[in-house]
Amino acid sequence: MAPANARPASLRWMLGIGCLSASALGLEIALTRVFGVLLQYHYVSLVVSLAVLGIGIGGYAARALPERPGSSAAGAALATGLYAALLSFALARYPYVGQLPLYALAASVPFVLFGWCMGKALSSGAEPRRLYAADLLGAALGVAAAYGLLQLLGGLAALFALAAPAFAAALLLPGGRPERRPALRRWTAALLLAAVPLVAAAGGPGLWQINFAGLSGAAPDKTIVAALRQPGAELERSYWDAFARADVVGGAEADRKTVFVDGGAGSYMYRYDGNLRSVASLAGDIEFLPFAAGPAGKTAIVGSGGGRDILYALLAGAKSVTAVEMSGSLVQAMREDEQFGRALLAEPGVEVVVGDGRSVLERSDGGFDLIALDLVYSQVGGTNGHALSENYAFTREAFQAYMQKLNENGRLIVVSHQGIEGVRAFYTALAAHMELTGAKPAEAVRHAALLLASPESKSPGLALTVLQRQPLQQKQLDTLLAGAQALKLQTLFLPGSSEQLLKPLIDGAMPFDRFVADSDYNVYPTVDDRPFFYLLTPGLPASLRTWLAAVALLTALLGVWIWRRERALSRAAGPSGARADQASLLVAVLAGAGYMLLQAALIQKALKYAGSPALAAAIVLAAMLAGGSLGSRLAGRRLPESAAAIGAALLIAALTAAEALWGGSLTALPSAARLGALGLAGAAIGLLAGVPLPQRLAVAERRRPGSSPLLFAVSGIAGLWGSWLGAALALTAGLRWTLAAACLCYLLLLPAARFGRGEALKAKERGGAHVNR
Repeated sequence: MAPANARPASLRWMLGIGCLSASALGLEIALTRVFGVLLQYHYVSLVVSLAVLGIGIGGYAARALPERPGSSAAGAALATGLYAALLSFALARYPYVGQLPLYALAASVPFVLFGWCMGKALSSGAEPRRLYAADLLGAALGVAAAYGLLQLLGGLAALFALAAPAFAAALLLPGGRPERRPALRRWTAALLLAAVPLVAAAGGPGLWQINFAGLSGAAPDKTIVAALRQPGAELERSYWDAFARADVVGGAEADRKTVFVDGGAGSYMYRYDGNLRSVASLAGDIEFLPFAAGPAGKTAIVGSGGGRDILYALLAGAKSVTAVEMSGSLVQAMREDEQFGRALLAEPGVEVVVGDGRSVLERSDGGFDLIALDLVYSQVGGTNGHALSENYAFTREAFQAYMQKLNENGRLIVVSHQGIEGVRAFYTALAAHMELTGAKPAEAVRHAALLLASPESKSPGLALTVLQRQPLQQKQLDTLLAGAQALKLQTLFLPGSSEQLLKPLIDGAMPFDRFVADSDYNVYPTVDDRPFFYLLTPGLPASLRTWLAAVALLTALLGVWIWRRERALSRAAGPSGARADQASLLVAVLAGAGYMLLQAALIQKALKYAGSPALAAAIVLAAMLAGGSLGSRLAGRRLPESAAAIGAALLIAALTAAEALWGGSLTALPSAARLGALGLAGAAIGLLAGVPLPQRLAVAERRRPGSSPLLFAVSGIAGLWGSWLGAALALTAGLRWTLAAACLCYLLLLPAARFGRGEALKAKERGGAHVNR
């Protein structure tokens, strides 16, 4: 018979782990947002991934290291909250020291503590499936809390506020020595109360303010640092949201300011009083040329930034301008600047929409004379630390959608800030036109032009792409040619005058696919299955290869540590000791890797439908975690492991096919319906994917008490590999192959389960023989 206090103790473990999990997952998301401001975007995934690896390390440490007198889960939870709160101030005060390992080490501490608490919980006698369900449900709530706090408070203040669930966990989890528990709870309650006024004053001066001008060793693409070091420059205002941080820098020039998104991707705001004559000089910019090469009465702008493209459109004669900008904080910065932004956004006919440009235009009525895309290179890191984080604005399918929203004589223009990007945009536009209209290459090129700014021009390397539904008229070609000569541009391709670049296509000597593949760079058209427009070098990015090597080295070191500790524990415990069987370890590896492969691909795919990268990640993560919590509760008799594994693989395949058939219909739905569909799909997959691991944890604790923390740790390490290998597969082969790899992981759970049953029978026979002897 169980002790009378067993059920209340189990409930406290569940509630405490739920709160601590909410804090940990929320911290992961908030750290991703903060590191996106401080680091180059491709470092963000590495740093956060290595930090989250701490969960596996902590989980195994709870099993492998001897118990210290006075150590307690409540104390670890309190330390987690304190550390997170202090980290928020440390990152503001010392934002960059040039050492990525130090960032990873500093960020990993709260995750190691959470992993340790989870390991202790699994060994406490509480039912593992219920504990794991509480963990996942808490994590789902942490996702929602992090998204809301980032919108309301910004990255650093959200990081501070997310210490609160950890403090709540400290009040719920078992304490250490009985005589210390009352004091521990009093201190925890006091800290929780003291945090409230600080969070309420998050917008006050001096709190969590990053000193960009004082950064040492900042990455070159954090261009705000150099801007603030100009004479007279000052940081006027800062804005955060779940997508990015926007900073307004002024003072260096009288007639314009610069708005930086996450410390880079700067765009200009011009002084504007409602009179276009005050900005007439912009008509001499290179970027204005394609605006002037035809009608612009009804214009759409994808990526409007600080508003310069809106001014170009108005100068070109636009009467209606739909400007779409992903960063709500940037739009807020414009609205609050009376002289540099507010008047422009209030201009009659100008409408600003916060969201993803492609999804906004796909749901619009269309009929545009001009659609303009500005390929400002995004500095925003992947949400939740994922290595995949590129939107779908520059794929072949996207360009087809834009063309369908043009009127009969409308044109699409793309402004690229690097020549190779411009060539890729040009080829993607041509491919979209040919597939949409059935035109041959020799005919399609009559609709397009490509210009490149020479080293002697005002903006070297700038590329201009024009694609029109009808063949470019002679008057337009004359305008482009005259502008190119005046602005010192190279006419890489201009129908009738500069055709050497595409001569093999025009002459029919080479098919289009082979023509675009014959390059030292990735200039072939991007597609929705591989939307990574900015991946311009063949193969895996060098940074990803480096990070995979670093993760492999850490995994090897952890593997050696775990192997040595398991051998020592096995010798000490004897034949009946707490050893995990090989089948359970295999299930933990497959379940962890499969889940993260699936999550990485689904978040990337959701970007196309959610309208916001942050919202896409929040919906998928929260839905999968909540579904996984329910799956954990059903694991076992109600939902067998084998049935869940088969169901997960089949559901992944079914959803992939459904997207291919009806993805366009989903795009056309209202926002709430699209988000609801994403949530239902994520919850259904999470429910089935959430069964195998908790079921194995429960079996491991029943057969060999104390062995489940090892499975928890192994699953976490495998999940890290799943995330990175999923990124590598998506980049080199496509998202469909990442999903196929996830399916394979779940299908392989079936033979692993059979192997486990055979292993259990052999162990039972050995045990019987031992008793007989």
